[in-house]
Formats: sequence, structure tokens, C-alpha cells
Amino acid sequence: MDQATARNSFFRPVILFSATYLIIGIIHEAAHAVTAYALDVPFTMFHFAVDVARDRGSLTDHATIGVAGPLCALIIGLVCWLFYSRSKGSRSELMLLYLATFGVATFFGNLMSAAFVGDFSRAAIALRLPASARYAASIVGLLSVCGVHFLAGWKLRTLSPVGSSRLRAMLVMVVVPAVGGTAIMALSFLPMPSALLFPRLAEALFWVFGAAGVLTNRNTPTGDGRTLKVSWADTAVLAAAIIVVRIMAVGIVFEG
Repeated sequence: MDQATARNSFFRPVILFSATYLIIGIIHEAAHAVTAYALDVPFTMFHFAVDVARDRGSLTDHATIGVAGPLCALIIGLVCWLFYSRSKGSRSELMLLYLATFGVATFFGNLMSAAFVGDFSRAAIALRLPASARYAASIVGLLSVCGVHFLAGWKLRTLSPVGSSRLRAMLVMVVVPAVGGTAIMALSFLPMPSALLFPRLAEALFWVFGAAGVLTNRNTPTGDGRTLKVSWADTAVLAAAIIVVRIMAVGIVFEG
């Protein structure tokens, strides 16, 4: 791989990292909103949460609305993983892997917070689940999120630039995308309450396990100039995701 291609290989992972993060976030919140709409519960959908009317709907309705977001993200993640496993060598391979990672990690990340705050926490409270069950769910969620990021890093090593060392692969496919992509995400989400923004930023720390996955994988990297070169489609997907997020930031209201 020549020097120009090597330099360019840094940009596509950053763009796809941020684009897929935003896409899964949009799907997550939209699933809450669609479920609330189907149950005739008023809501206001923002880019970081769906504010549901607490005086409308049953406990079961609110629990269903709560789990709809992460469950939909999980389904999308698993579907993308299926397509990823069949897309070896294609330009869509990297995007599908990021979508699969964020989709599955969103589900287990919400499960991780079941004992504290978030979608599963509200659902657990609505269903009056015991604290022991909530803490057990949080432990399962934590271990699963770590495992998902490790597996993603393992796979990203294979997609890293041809001839790159494991250290370079870690920088190109994990460190730079996690830092740059998280920064793009944070800027796209502003304004956002700090109580919600800081946890989003902290999510990037789980990519430490992704870095470990890269460093422990001794397989030969296969990424080349074609699969790692930024295209107009990549930037268009990111731009579209940012536009949707900015529309959601205003608040989309359903009064029932």
C-alpha cells in the first residue's frame, strides 16, 4: 500500500464509525417513538431520548416502549452481522461490521444499566422486578459489551490495511475512529444535557477491549485501497445521519 493510500485509510473508519453510531441511535429512538405511537401514548422524540407522557398508558405499555429501542437495535445488529459474514472483500464489509457492533452493543449497554438508569431500568421498575434481577442483568450486560467490542476489534484487525502491524491496525481501525468518531457524534448531538452526553462519551472507553482484540489477532490483514478509500456514498450517509439527528434535536411531538 502506497503512502497516499495509507494516509487515506485513516478517514473511512472514522466516517463509518460516526455514521453507524448515529444510525443505530436514530433507529433506537425511533423504535421507542413508533411503539409509543402504536400504543397511543403521547411523546416527544429527541435525538437522545423519547420523553413519554407518564400519565398515559399502563405499566406494561411503558415497559414495552422502554425495551423497544434496545431490542430493535439488537435485531438490526444481528441482521447486519449476518450480511457482514457474507460480504467478505466488499466495500460494505466495514460499515456492516460497525453497524452490527453498535446495534448489539446498544442492547447490552442498556442491559448493563438496568440496575441504575435507562430503558431497561425503567422497564424493570414498571414491572416491579427485584433488585437482584436488575443487578444480574447489569453484570450480564457489562460482560457482553466487553465481549462485543473485543470481537469487533478481532474482526477489524483482518480489515486493517494490508501490511500493517497490529499496532498500526489498532490505531487505524480502533483508536482514531473511537476518538474522531465520538467527537463527531458529540458535536452532532449538541445541545444535549451533560448528564446524558458524558455517558455517551464514556462509551468510547469500551473500545479498549476492541484494541485488545486487534492486538491479540495474528491473522493477515486484507484491507486495501478500494475497501478503505473514502467514497461520496460514505460522506453522504454521514451527512444524512447528521441531518436526521439535527431534525430530531428540535423535538418531534405526538400528542395522542
